[in-house]
Amino acid sequence: MLEAMRQLALDYLFKQLGNGPPPADLENWFHSLRQDHPEMLFPYLVEDPETVNEVYIIGPDSNDSEFATLLSKEMTADLAPYLPFIRPSGSQGAQVGPVIKRSYSRQQGAGPSEKIIKTTVDSFREIAQTHHAWAGYFQEICDVLERPKLRLPDHSEVRWKDAFSSMLHAAIVLIGEKRETVFLAIADLQGSLPGQRQEYLEYLMKEKLAGARYVTGATAAQEGAQCPLCGTDSVTVYPNAVKGAGINLGNVDREGAFPGMNLTNAWKGYALCGDCADLLYVYKYHVLNQDPVSKKRPFMAPVAGDPALIIPYSNATPRDRQELVVAVQDFIRNVPTDVEEDECTLLDLLKDQKAILNMTFLWANVGQVIEDVRGILTDVPPSRLTELSRFNEHARAWSHAIFPEVSIPQFRPTLSLGAIRHLFRRPGGKKAQNANESRRLFHLRRSIAAGVYRGESIPVAQFWDEVMTTARWYWLEAIETGNTYGLLNEGRGKRGPYVTAAGWIRYMAWWIYYFRRLEVMEMPDMTYEPKLAELQPYFGNESGIDSPQKAFAFLLGVLYGKLLSVQGARGVNVSANALTWLKRLTLTGSDLPQLYVKIREKLLAYETEKSPKVRSLIEEVGELGVRLGSKIELDDTTTCYYLLLGQSLSQKILKKEDNDHVKEEIHE
Repeated sequence: MLEAMRQLALDYLFKQLGNGPPPADLENWFHSLRQDHPEMLFPYLVEDPETVNEVYIIGPDSNDSEFATLLSKEMTADLAPYLPFIRPSGSQGAQVGPVIKRSYSRQQGAGPSEKIIKTTVDSFREIAQTHHAWAGYFQEICDVLERPKLRLPDHSEVRWKDAFSSMLHAAIVLIGEKRETVFLAIADLQGSLPGQRQEYLEYLMKEKLAGARYVTGATAAQEGAQCPLCGTDSVTVYPNAVKGAGINLGNVDREGAFPGMNLTNAWKGYALCGDCADLLYVYKYHVLNQDPVSKKRPFMAPVAGDPALIIPYSNATPRDRQELVVAVQDFIRNVPTDVEEDECTLLDLLKDQKAILNMTFLWANVGQVIEDVRGILTDVPPSRLTELSRFNEHARAWSHAIFPEVSIPQFRPTLSLGAIRHLFRRPGGKKAQNANESRRLFHLRRSIAAGVYRGESIPVAQFWDEVMTTARWYWLEAIETGNTYGLLNEGRGKRGPYVTAAGWIRYMAWWIYYFRRLEVMEMPDMTYEPKLAELQPYFGNESGIDSPQKAFAFLLGVLYGKLLSVQGARGVNVSANALTWLKRLTLTGSDLPQLYVKIREKLLAYETEKSPKVRSLIEEVGELGVRLGSKIELDDTTTCYYLLLGQSLSQKILKKEDNDHVKEEIHE
């Protein structure tokens, strides 16, 4: 994975800095660039200005040695390379050099704070007293800051010692109430910006980039070692290289968190050479930079409903890999902002890139750093994505009586598997937020994705456990509201389709069939065929009903749904009546005979059996029940799943004909 990140950074740098077609050996090109033209590479080793649109510059007045001037300039692409900014190592630490991010808020005023600025100025003075090559440069910065007067952009003048602890602090305060972050830089005695002085670039490269960024106080750099990433011998390796590059993978070695990972290769202590560390930094802070127009990050896309980094690895030539860089940049730049992510997925682009050997999916937070790694999936070949894309195209045309009739875009099959999140989303809004964001549910989504993308079995026990947990949320919602409409009908509204319990269980049936056709769940060896011809379209492999026991639960669910409909029409409080009979979805097969008796008694009392369809269904269920007897071996999950599936189809299976409707009205 780190090797793929490194490779992407190399390809990106050549796209930005190279000329003509890429050489066969990009490694040599990078080493030459680093050694002969560090000023070209340097802007990519510091923080990108991103949203900084303005820079203030403190510089010497060439006509009056008592004055320094504070000027404002627009941040431009030509100016940005001369303003290398490195974030301080700690929240209260000194600023790294004479390029500072100045912020402002009404509550806290201007920042950095006076304390931090004092520490910063003191550090400049200390560096100026050393024997390093850059000591003279820092002395020039100190000389500028010691001038007693400061001329502001509006041409007013202040003696900063009258009210401020330093000229730098005065400038930060006197810039005023600017809400947006700006840069504040200090020019040397000749008016040159920090990035125009080789001594300062050398200071950053040796002291801050390879020094403070990639080592920690507890672990020093090791000289004469071999870099485990690029394999170079006799180099200095830095123990904090990965984390210092903005990639915090400190939890990937947690036992059991990431199945298949070799703990001996845990990256928590992965010491790398300076070249590799810098390339990882380029990957994090430049390859993954948000596009200013679409606001999308390259190589990020939702996978199984959660944001993930997609890290492609290629064994192709650098020239072929450049096509990938260009394709991804063009894709990100042209993604419409009003299009759902699943409708315009990066995976659809990557599956067709011949240069890619495999991909890694990394579920993590990507902000100032890559951190909080929650899951990783390695070695996903593009050929599998191509296969899935064709499979999905075919699957969208599937038709079966139990499948949903109301089309909800979030549940459609896509390469990103976004539907998985919606399949297991508990209803209830904020009340269900913690349940929907649980780590357990995330691990299931990731495991399903792993099975689909690799063609491996998904964890069936955990899958069904979460199916029933989701079903119980829908069931409790119906009990609390006393509204059975969503249990019996798909959601059709003036504002478009919406998810109901009935629609959800029918989509679940569709996706279970999808997983079985993909062979990541086991397809039943046989199917059950009912006697009643009208019922036969609801069976087959699509339903998963492969035994008389499951058929009994399913058909009983249809009758139960009819009872709920009748009670609702009569104004019966179903929350205190029929909805309680399923015991919050804990019934097993042995409970079904008693449930049948209760349903039959109520339907008789309501004279619902006068409907020919209901009467025919009762005969089918009754004959099946006699055959099975009282010992029906089904666990609670299977029992309740088929009860709910049958219930969701009761309005369809027992759809009233006009003459039936008249009869029921008369007898009711």
